[in-house]
Amino acid sequence: MVITIDGAAGVGKTTTAKELAKELGYQYFDTGAMYRAVTFYFLAEEVNLQSSNNINKSLKAMNLQIDFSSGSEMILLLDEKDISLKIRNQEVTSHVSAVSALKEVREMMVSIQRSTTREGNFIVEGRDIGSVVFPDAKYKFYLTADYDIRAKRRLADFEKINEAKNINIIKEDLIVRDKYDSTRKLSPLTKPDGAIVIDTSECSVEEQVNQILKHIER
Repeated sequence: MVITIDGAAGVGKTTTAKELAKELGYQYFDTGAMYRAVTFYFLAEEVNLQSSNNINKSLKAMNLQIDFSSGSEMILLLDEKDISLKIRNQEVTSHVSAVSALKEVREMMVSIQRSTTREGNFIVEGRDIGSVVFPDAKYKFYLTADYDIRAKRRLADFEKINEAKNINIIKEDLIVRDKYDSTRKLSPLTKPDGAIVIDTSECSVEEQVNQILKHIER
C-alpha cells in the first residue's frame, strides 16, 4: 500500500512522513530527495539544462541508488557514496525547481518511484505524488502552513547543515518557489483530488501524525 503526503517546502512533510512510517511500520520514501540528488549531480557535471540530448546522456550515466536498509530511513547513494546531507545545501535548493521541471527528469523519477513501491508498504512524500504518481492511492494527504512558520522550519534545516541564512530571504524564496512549482506545465504542485488537507501551522509533529492516523483504517 502507498499513502501519499504532498505539500510545499516547510509544511512538515518529511518529519510527519517519517513519524507516520514508524507508527505504521511502513517504509519512508522521500521523492523530493531524488530530485535533489539529480540536481546535485547535474550541478557537479555542469549539465546544460537547455539541451535534451545532454540531459538524457547525463541521466543514463548517473549512478543513483536508493538504500532502504536502515529501517524507516532512506539513504541516497551517488556512485555508491551517501549524498543524503549534501543534497540539502543552498546551491541545490536554489536549482532543484528548475531541474525537477524537466520532462526527462520527471519521467525517469516517476518510473523509479512506481517500480520501487510495487511491493511493500510506503509513506511517499513529494509535490505530485497523489496527483500524478499515485492518483489512485487510497489515502492521500496535502499539508499546508503559513509562510512565517515554514520559513522558521527551513531556517532550522539550514542550521543543521551549518549554513547561515536570513529568515526573510528564506520566506521570499519560499514564495517564489511556490509560484514556480504551482504554475509549471509538468506535474505542478497542487492539492490532489480527494486529498485530506491538514494545516500544520500550529500543530506539533505528534498532532500532525494523529490527524492523519484518524483517517486510516488499521
